[in-house]
Amino acid sequence: MKKIGKVSLDETYYPGEDLYSDGVVEDQILHLVETYSEEEYNRVIAQKKDWAVMYHLTHERANIISWYPFQKDSKVLEIGSGCGAITGELAKRVKSVTCIELSMKRSRINAARNQEKENIKVCVGNFQDIEKSLETDFDYATLIGVFEYGKGYIGGEKPYHEFLTTTMKHLKPGGKLLIAIENKFGLKYWAGCTEDHTGNFFEGLEGYQSTKGVRTFTKPEWISILEECGCRNYRFYYPYPDYKLPMVIFSDEHLPKRGELDRNICNFDRKRLLLMDEGKVFDQILADHLFPLYSNSFFIEVVKEVEEEENFQKQKKQVIYTKYSSGRALEFALQTRMIKEETGKLSLYKIAEYPKGQEHIKRIVKAREKLEEFWKENKLVQVNQCYLKDEKLFFEYLEGITLEEELDYLVEQGKLKQATEKIKSVLENIIHAVNIIKFQMTTEFQKVFGDNNRNSQSEFILQQELAVEIADVDLIFSNLLSTKDGTYQVLDYEWTFFFPVPVGYLIFRALHYYLDTSSKRISLKKQFDFYEYFGITKEKRQIYEVMEKNFQRYISGGYVSLAELYQTMGKGGLALDGLLGATEIRRMQVYLNCGQGFSEENSFFLESGYKQTINHTISIPEDAIGIWIDPALSACILKDMKLYWKREEEEVLPVKYTTTGFEIEKGCYLFDNSDPKIIIEEIPQGKRQIGISYNISILEEKTAILLMEKLNTREERMKRKVRGLIKG
Repeated sequence: MKKIGKVSLDETYYPGEDLYSDGVVEDQILHLVETYSEEEYNRVIAQKKDWAVMYHLTHERANIISWYPFQKDSKVLEIGSGCGAITGELAKRVKSVTCIELSMKRSRINAARNQEKENIKVCVGNFQDIEKSLETDFDYATLIGVFEYGKGYIGGEKPYHEFLTTTMKHLKPGGKLLIAIENKFGLKYWAGCTEDHTGNFFEGLEGYQSTKGVRTFTKPEWISILEECGCRNYRFYYPYPDYKLPMVIFSDEHLPKRGELDRNICNFDRKRLLLMDEGKVFDQILADHLFPLYSNSFFIEVVKEVEEEENFQKQKKQVIYTKYSSGRALEFALQTRMIKEETGKLSLYKIAEYPKGQEHIKRIVKAREKLEEFWKENKLVQVNQCYLKDEKLFFEYLEGITLEEELDYLVEQGKLKQATEKIKSVLENIIHAVNIIKFQMTTEFQKVFGDNNRNSQSEFILQQELAVEIADVDLIFSNLLSTKDGTYQVLDYEWTFFFPVPVGYLIFRALHYYLDTSSKRISLKKQFDFYEYFGITKEKRQIYEVMEKNFQRYISGGYVSLAELYQTMGKGGLALDGLLGATEIRRMQVYLNCGQGFSEENSFFLESGYKQTINHTISIPEDAIGIWIDPALSACILKDMKLYWKREEEEVLPVKYTTTGFEIEKGCYLFDNSDPKIIIEEIPQGKRQIGISYNISILEEKTAILLMEKLNTREERMKRKVRGLIKG
């Protein structure tokens, strides 16, 4: 038994070599965890811009488990612990964690990053070998991103069934197995993401026809596996956007609402296609009550049956929803959880993710008190009640629909005038129902919203602004719950400040986060200028945009959010119209001269798809006396170009041809416009098939012209050199 810090490393079953690895990057990750503290990982990720580093070190990985209500004195078996992304969070929450990991390198990384925790033991080796010596009284076992490799662990005719039953036998009665895994039918795979494990498009959807070592499952398949293994007590949760980097955890008791699933482009590992607007498709899926079938991932809780039900203490509270505050400084990082009591009663609370967040929690209570006093004469807006208990900030649970949902319904129905009047009415009532003062710049304001506006023009505009003394700047439409009596309950007032803030900025935020954040609201935005109506000029909007950027910097405190990381690391995607356009311009067009010259009428296309390497056979009519081949409908470079006459699928003779391009080197041509041509003026007798092959790179015309200019300059220089040599 070795020790790395306080972590035990058991090598009893280690086979002597790592059978899988991410390669050299794992050495880099080991160096990073030995060098930097956990609080510094985000900065390191932003600097490295490497998916493997991000995947193994980002703290958002632990979101899949940090919401779960573990018992403090419990024992956890973590199967497939990897580099410890989950291990550290488990160790904070329970009495002991026993890890099983096949890779020694990853086990060392895990131990190094968690070396101050003395309740972790890492067993290095194959699960099949180690499990025979494991205890059978674990309170919890986890398979986070592991179950899909069950065939590799277990083998046999029903490896996944055996993997499940083998794991369950190490739990005590009433113990829980926690599984996180991709959904084979996840919407992202229909929408153009590659299968996570194989990197192939539609691999899971087509039933893994070309893959043997990995499987994910649909919800119906999961239910079959669980029940065939005798598991009757199970519950599904739905991490969004997926279980790897979840920002929200939904459940069957609390499914997402329409418009809520708007963070779908988050592919850090591979490029993807953009075949649909996933947000709109999710809205339709939700309307048809099909979300559990198309959720991108599952988190499954499986409870081991107990023989004597009366001796089994049931869980009195159940977490049915968790939302993480993404991309914030530690002192502002919160979780919002919804709890369902055994009686069915629902409660909602916020909890700080880190000790530093307790002061922020207390400020929210103060905000409620101040806003109640400030809005006491306001007949339209009421403040949702909250109270602090055991470091949790509880809110009154209210049912209804938000103003955002009201407006979206009107927009979808084409009732744009009604939506417009609703926005005008609500914002005007809020503005006129509070005490307004003249804006004064304060040091507190500058700390939050910056002093970047303090040029002469911006300062003059701000000096003329009206302001509120107590400002809930998050008074956006999704935070206003419509009630039966016609008033609105302010659901969340976390970002309330006790110094003057321009009223126009509050209106700007409400409008911006409704009108400018969803494509489905474009029709409303086009038919009425809300900014102009509320007196938000172009100059004021620029000032408010700077304020907003500074406000977001204040919230992040230097923490680089997943959205910001995606801007620098994300692999992006090719939209369907771009894909079709790219396919269109790669089409080969063949023109035939049958005695009347070349014309569009006497031409045909050969499809090249989105391939880079092109191979075609062109059949020529007997009466053709000349051929033009347009390899693409775009400027391009053709490399390794070959043309040859064919007979019975065999190469016979090379084809004599000219081109409208510039020959960079033998078989390589640059075409600088959208009408490239390969011209064949002579067709030998009896030759009626041409084989053509090349590698194509499509260019923008501007780029092609610049390249041509450089090549022409180079050619002219070479000619001058030759002339100089001749003269010499």
